Amino acid sequence: MRLRKVRNFFGYLVAGAVMLVFFLYLRFPGDAAKNWLKSYGMGRLPDLVFVIDAVEPSFPPGVKIKNITAAFRQRPEATIHADNLAVSPGWLSLLRGRVCVLAEASAYDGNLHVRNEFTRTFSLDGPFSTVVKFNGLRLDKCLWFQNALSRRLWGTLNGSLTFNGSAAGWRSGTGKTAAVLSNGGLVLTEKLLGFDRIDFSRADLKMELRDKALKIAELKINGDKLSITLKGNILLADDFTKSRLELNGFAAIQGLGGRRVPITIGGEIGRPKVKAT
Repeated sequence: MRLRKVRNFFGYLVAGAVMLVFFLYLRFPGDAAKNWLKSYGMGRLPDLVFVIDAVEPSFPPGVKIKNITAAFRQRPEATIHADNLAVSPGWLSLLRGRVCVLAEASAYDGNLHVRNEFTRTFSLDGPFSTVVKFNGLRLDKCLWFQNALSRRLWGTLNGSLTFNGSAAGWRSGTGKTAAVLSNGGLVLTEKLLGFDRIDFSRADLKMELRDKALKIAELKINGDKLSITLKGNILLADDFTKSRLELNGFAAIQGLGGRRVPITIGGEIGRPKVKAT
């Protein structure tokens, strides 16, 4: 009899928990959550405007944001979009007094997994560390990326990046990126060895953020007709398109016996100057 009572107790407890979750789901203040998220985002990133279709509760405990778009006030055509964004807290970090946010997003025919942990105790302000893994992203669909490069770049992106710093002073932060872009192409702003675009099967990038510059250890483009290998620095400016290029390497035209031509790239990202010697 006692065993039956214990089983009944736990049965009622589970049923009550299910009913509570169901009730909270039905009564979830989606509009209030949506307005708060937009207000919070624009408060932390005043240069951006956020548009959100809907906010719903999710399990594990968190929220799911549907069709979220961020646009720059000065360049409204440069948008970043995710079809779905699921956000939940990192419970183990909370036990150590650190606010940690875990996020999974479906965007541009691919997906992203993000872990963002703030350094200060129980705070959403100040320095943070971020780890991002991305798979299958179609760069041609990201309007912000195309706008930042001031030229058309396409392909499928896979890789990861890390960052340590603050949103306001991101140029002074540190981080690393390792990425592969497959089956893509790049339209050049000026001809290189007679080519005005590069179509490639694979492009590999290894890069580090340090001392307000992107230190490119390797950028290797395996093109169908033209292959390029580069290294050097990108000196970061507040306006990314005005960042200075200091790259050098070589280009090789397929079918010429592997002959390599030294090249340098200077100027700004928005207006690069390519020189072959």
